[in-house]
Amino acid sequence: MILASVVVGLVGIYGSWTLVSHRGRQRRREATDWVLGVVSLVPAWLVAFWGLLGPSTGWPRAGWMSSTAAGLLGAILTDARARRLREAPEGSHPWAQWLLGVIALMPSWIIALIGLGWGGR
Repeated sequence: MILASVVVGLVGIYGSWTLVSHRGRQRRREATDWVLGVVSLVPAWLVAFWGLLGPSTGWPRAGWMSSTAAGLLGAILTDARARRLREAPEGSHPWAQWLLGVIALMPSWIIALIGLGWGGR
């Protein structure tokens, strides 16, 4: 389950970066690049999260709760930062917006993977 999640994550990151890079390098004021960054890790996080939802007690339960909380907090904090960058007079580079989107779910995904490893799944 861990290997599948990592493979899906790498494919998602590569695919979303390809979309961002093909859209052009001009500075924009829309949230599309941030959203592409967030969406790149959602499938990988879901694979790991479903692995944590099995019949278990202890760390895996704490793992899925912590993972969910980290994802929510990451999305809120990085969206606020990305919005400030977009509202700046000079705009924001697409790479910065995309990277903030990836960073939003990265801690959540890592927590889910640690929970899977700890639970022996």
